[in-house]
Amino acid sequence: MVGGRAVWRVSLSAVTSNLRRVARFARKKVVAVVKADAYGHGAEAVARALEPLEEVLAFAVAHPFEGAALRRAGIRKPILVLFGFLPEEVKLVKSYRLTPVVGTHRQLQTVLNLRLPYHLNVDTGMGRCGFLVPPYDLLRRFPPEGVMTHFPSAEGDPAFTLRQIRRFYQLAKPFRGRSLFHLQNSAGLTYSVPFAGAVRVGITLYGELPSPSLKGKLPELEFPSEVWAPILSVRLLPAGSCISYGCRYRLKRDSFVGVIPFGYADGLRRPLSNRLKVFYGEREFPIVGSVTMDLAAVDFGSFRPREGERVVLVDRRRTFSDWARLLGTIPYEVMTSFGKRVVRTYER
Repeated sequence: MVGGRAVWRVSLSAVTSNLRRVARFARKKVVAVVKADAYGHGAEAVARALEPLEEVLAFAVAHPFEGAALRRAGIRKPILVLFGFLPEEVKLVKSYRLTPVVGTHRQLQTVLNLRLPYHLNVDTGMGRCGFLVPPYDLLRRFPPEGVMTHFPSAEGDPAFTLRQIRRFYQLAKPFRGRSLFHLQNSAGLTYSVPFAGAVRVGITLYGELPSPSLKGKLPELEFPSEVWAPILSVRLLPAGSCISYGCRYRLKRDSFVGVIPFGYADGLRRPLSNRLKVFYGEREFPIVGSVTMDLAAVDFGSFRPREGERVVLVDRRRTFSDWARLLGTIPYEVMTSFGKRVVRTYER
């Protein structure tokens, strides 16, 4: 039951279509990144929809507990744990048949001692995780199933990214023919990496570009999301009325003001107060006053909506990227900030 809660409806057919488009564009298999609950979209539902696709080679999560949840949901394809594991998580990795991506000597010694399948992370310029130079002497006796690196600025610094590709080629040379290579993230799809066997993408699956600069350079994507909230109440308030905490907005005229159950605990950040507009049908109306923890107010002016009807906060007309521009951030942050009170629903 949804009741007085906001809803995030995800088209799984659009997500699967985006993955197929990426695979055709790259001419490679795909490691589908479903970390952070599939960027807020719901990892279990997304992974179940993608698993039957032959284009999907594996899934990728950030931490072992995320991989364990996918296994419990019935996912059978390989699950890469991008940031490795701590000693207390070894049992989880083994029990749920997860494939850690190792980037430290401690992690490497553990997988070698236990003969666990693993991928190797090589740091070619991200400066975050991975070996600057792989310990080849240790790796000879039990080579990795895969070798990866990560691009920090593929959308904005081609020279740096090309140096990364060349660096990776040299460092991973001893594993050619034995290990799967995967370098390209969503922004990296614009680079030719013929020696790689797969691409590792996240945000393009969810219908957004990693950067506006890549518009027209990546395959056209379907936007799978619609976020809406019901109108809890409608009142006619006189001109000059203060709206919400701090009286940061006063009505300029007599207006119908609607209240929706979508606050900063749900992902509607306070900096969007008096800036974001919502859709009621084809018409747009502004969110006014300070966004609170649980609620936001909409100024409908002379138009009187009905209680229980919905306003749309996100769809193809106003995407996560549009929110990000208003906030001075990136769509990744917007997607993953939507709270658990927002009900996720799915259509195929």
